[in-house]
Amino acid sequence: MYNIGFVMFDNTDEEKYIDLLKSTQLHVHPINKKEVAETIGNYEGIIINEQHAHNIGMICELIILLKKKSDMFIWVISERMNKMNHIVYLQLGVDGILDNESDLEESKLLIINAFNRYNQTHPDREKIANNYDGNIDFQLRPCNFSVLLNGEEISLTKLEFKTIEFLHTQQGVAVSYEEIYKNVWENDGADKQYRVSNLIFHLRQKIEADAAHPKYIKTVRSKGYKLTVEKHP
Repeated sequence: MYNIGFVMFDNTDEEKYIDLLKSTQLHVHPINKKEVAETIGNYEGIIINEQHAHNIGMICELIILLKKKSDMFIWVISERMNKMNHIVYLQLGVDGILDNESDLEESKLLIINAFNRYNQTHPDREKIANNYDGNIDFQLRPCNFSVLLNGEEISLTKLEFKTIEFLHTQQGVAVSYEEIYKNVWENDGADKQYRVSNLIFHLRQKIEADAAHPKYIKTVRSKGYKLTVEKHP
C-alpha cells in the first residue's frame, strides 16, 4: 500500500476524484495546501490538482517547497490546454502531469508503476521489508513507513522511519548524532544533536512500551544511540 497526499485548493469534486484514485495499492489522503509541510513525512507521493490555470503561482511555490524538503514523487493534475503550465511544472521537477480528461485507471497505473520501479531500484529497502523472521518481534515495513511490533503495525513519519531504518542497518552498534543526522536529513544544519534527540524522543513514544526505559533504542552516553533487537529461540 502506497500513501498519497492529495492537495486540495478547494472542495470542488475533490472527494469524488480521491475516491476514484483509491485502490488496493493506493491510499489517498486529502490534505489542505497549508498542511503539506507539516505532514510531508506521512506520504510517499503528492498529487496536486491544478483546478484552474491561474493557480500556477501557488502550485510552483508548493513544488519548490516539497523538493527542498523531500525526494518524494510529485504529480500535477492539469487540463490539456494548459501546456505552458505543464512545461513549468516539469522544469521544477515534478514526476508527471496527469491529464484530468484521461482514464483514471491509466493514472493509477502510472503512479503504481513509478512506486514499483523505485522499489526495484532500491533493493535494500525491499530486502528489509521481505526479510521476515518469525523469531523476531521487530520488523520494518518500508512501503508503509511503519514498524511491526509483536504483530501490531505502528505508523511513523518519513523522518522517523528513515531514522529507525538507519539504526537497523547498524543494529547493535552505537551510532553518533552526526551520523544519524547525515543519513536522515542529508543536508547540513544547526542544532543537529537537538534535532536527532527530539526525533528519537518521538520514536520512543511510539514504539517503546516504557519510553523512560527503552527496550529497542538505547542511549549510548557521549556517543549517540543504538538499536537492539532480541531474537527469540
